[in-house]
Amino acid sequence: MTAMKEKKQRLFFALGLRHDTADFHRLCQLVSQCRRYGRTVPPENLHVTLAFLGNVTADQRDQLLDAAAHLPTVAPFSIGFDQLGYWKRSKVIWLAPETPPPDLPLLATLLRDMALGCGIPQEERPYRPHLTLAKSVPVRPAPFPAISPLHFHFAHFGLYISQSVSQPGRQGVVYHCLRQWPLSL
Repeated sequence: MTAMKEKKQRLFFALGLRHDTADFHRLCQLVSQCRRYGRTVPPENLHVTLAFLGNVTADQRDQLLDAAAHLPTVAPFSIGFDQLGYWKRSKVIWLAPETPPPDLPLLATLLRDMALGCGIPQEERPYRPHLTLAKSVPVRPAPFPAISPLHFHFAHFGLYISQSVSQPGRQGVVYHCLRQWPLSL
């Protein structure tokens, strides 16, 4: 008798963006300008990844949900995104803060350490907060679109699932928040 292979979920911890702000609308305009370079990220999928978890089992997901509820306190913070760039290896256009607030890398480190404690391997490279704007960009755009800083306030972080979608006119993934936790003073 063969054992059924357990279905895994592709998960990540992230900061979701409020869609009802002027800066979110400006961000969507910037993403639209990047359409000529590659495949843009749909507005509903824009986020700041804190810890990529990859494919996890239901047991690991439940451990993460429990552990996240007991993280040390991190205060809410704001991020000013003011640097537009390109990663050649991953073929991505990104928007990042020149100077991230101190609590942002702290939160990312806490979540990465928590994931390791749940048996989920984590990348060893330094954390680089960013918003991915476009993927599959074959060469660095020159010049980049002009930008002015975009500011977002974050009072929550969440555990997200990446789900494949295949509909007429839409192939790709959608991200859904499974649970959110408040950042608190």
